Amino acid sequence: MRLTSTGQKTVRVLGGLVVLALIGLGLRYAAQNGYGRSVLNSFVPEKVEGLDAATEKSQSNAKFAGLPSDKPAALPGAPEVRVNFWAWNSQMGCMLANGGPVTTEGSLMAKQGVKVFISRQDDNSQLMAQLTKLAAGLHAGQAQPRDGIHFIGIMGDGAGAFLSALNGQLVESFGPEYRAEVVGSCGYSRGEDKLMGPQKWRDDPQTMRGGVVAGVLRDGDWNIAQRFMGDNNIPNNPDERTWDPDAVNWVNTSSYTDAAEKYVSGYCEDRPVVKNGKRTGDNHRVCVEGIVTWTPADVTAARERGGIVSVVSTKEYSSQMPHVLIGIRKWNQDNRATVEKVLQAFLEGGDQVLAHPQALTRAAEISQEIYQESGADAAYWERYYKGVTERDKQGLQVELGGSKANNLADNLQLFGLAPGTSPETSRMRATYTVFGKLVTQQYPELVPSIPAYDSVFDVSYLRAIAQRAGASGTTGGQAETTNYGDASTPVTRVVGRRNYQITFATGSAEVTPATEKQLQELFDVLSINSLAVEVHGHTDNVGDPAANQQLSEDRAMAVKQWLERRSASTFPRGRLRVFAHGSTQPVESNRNEAGRAANRRVEIVIGS
Repeated sequence: MRLTSTGQKTVRVLGGLVVLALIGLGLRYAAQNGYGRSVLNSFVPEKVEGLDAATEKSQSNAKFAGLPSDKPAALPGAPEVRVNFWAWNSQMGCMLANGGPVTTEGSLMAKQGVKVFISRQDDNSQLMAQLTKLAAGLHAGQAQPRDGIHFIGIMGDGAGAFLSALNGQLVESFGPEYRAEVVGSCGYSRGEDKLMGPQKWRDDPQTMRGGVVAGVLRDGDWNIAQRFMGDNNIPNNPDERTWDPDAVNWVNTSSYTDAAEKYVSGYCEDRPVVKNGKRTGDNHRVCVEGIVTWTPADVTAARERGGIVSVVSTKEYSSQMPHVLIGIRKWNQDNRATVEKVLQAFLEGGDQVLAHPQALTRAAEISQEIYQESGADAAYWERYYKGVTERDKQGLQVELGGSKANNLADNLQLFGLAPGTSPETSRMRATYTVFGKLVTQQYPELVPSIPAYDSVFDVSYLRAIAQRAGASGTTGGQAETTNYGDASTPVTRVVGRRNYQITFATGSAEVTPATEKQLQELFDVLSINSLAVEVHGHTDNVGDPAANQQLSEDRAMAVKQWLERRSASTFPRGRLRVFAHGSTQPVESNRNEAGRAANRRVEIVIGS
């Protein structure tokens, strides 16, 4: 997803700051007991197979605004804004809005009267350094610092770790008003970030146990694999120096291309065997069977060796990886009008890309002009923005690429400002919470906590843009929608299946405070995709079978209704389907209390 001229995504420590470049989540795990921690069950949202192309649809109907020229706009006296972006197709609308590396004549940004300078920066430590320079200038009394940059764009699922590292230093050095914050989103990864592996992993996730995956650990694509594993009750071995036959094991790579190269070359090594975090005394030879990666490394794996498919990606986890635009709070507040103008132009650019093919083509040309990717051209960026299916070297059909631009309506939906949503139940909050919890649970020494959501997300700029657009009647295109079809139809492709011990009082389907806490966790993990959800109710065998059947239905229905009330936008009519099984499908023996407790459960199945 994030390219560099050498095909690598760099993750470095920021000099002068005790900062881990965490959005790459390039963390090195501090091992315990000489070899690592016990295997942990991952806490991640449901893994599900991809939506058909027709089920998820952008409704943009924005009037064509014309194409920007390639001539820089004069704009004398205009405010100047500097932006650093990864090379990432989710920013296609923002590229179009600016017209080039510097705002051009006829561009949407020029119409807003702002001169924006966009440059490529793939190194997360440098993104942190540039934001820190801006904060330092502001702290020194410069209203418009000449050093540093005003905004960066990164993956939303890594925002908690990134902001934890950066803001800890900014707040300590300059004060809380100088912290970094998210103000909007240019788009989504929708397929290009993925877990690739053998077809059997896709067909039966349990076959991943004992498997070996190569990739940059603790990164956004690693997050995708963790979600898939957690949703299917598959443990993660956090120590990349050992092999656990009951968990997924990792080969840590220096880059995404290195992950593909290790798969292509058939990389193997000998490792000590562990079970439950303890060495057995045996050794095992492990070989790379799968990768977590992004385009173009997925293309390399497909063309040079083949044999692995997209097991799960941001096509399935459709809300997992939004782009987020981050700036320094003090500058944002002191320059509110400029921030709103930049955001408005970016989101109008998203509308144009969504609605008009010629706008996408022009945006792809601008992308190559800014990214200067070796061996690529404008057609490359447009092709992999759309996403393609190609035959690999062994003849398998493999999905490659896939991104999406966001408009204003998509932003309002993402941040909980649209009808049927709220900031407290937004998809962005769920994404931030789920993956923040994941990294703090698995690596508490490195990331003991992440900033509170409300301290690092400011939706006031989006709210102001929306209010003006609503008053003028020029709201642009609608948000992306999903059609779930007949709610009585079971999913035909199951990708995630997990039991939840949701607590109800004996013989009751009433939601208690303890139940609410469990349901909130379920809400968060289900909010990060847009796939159909089956809620299966089960009981133990105590009591009348007919009464148990009804009780299982009532409890499953209580879960469904709670989720729908929590957010009608995230759980619209038809997404949740209820199935009641009573005591007919035990997972443990009903002869003892522990078994009966395990059988009193709600099973969540997600698929297409």
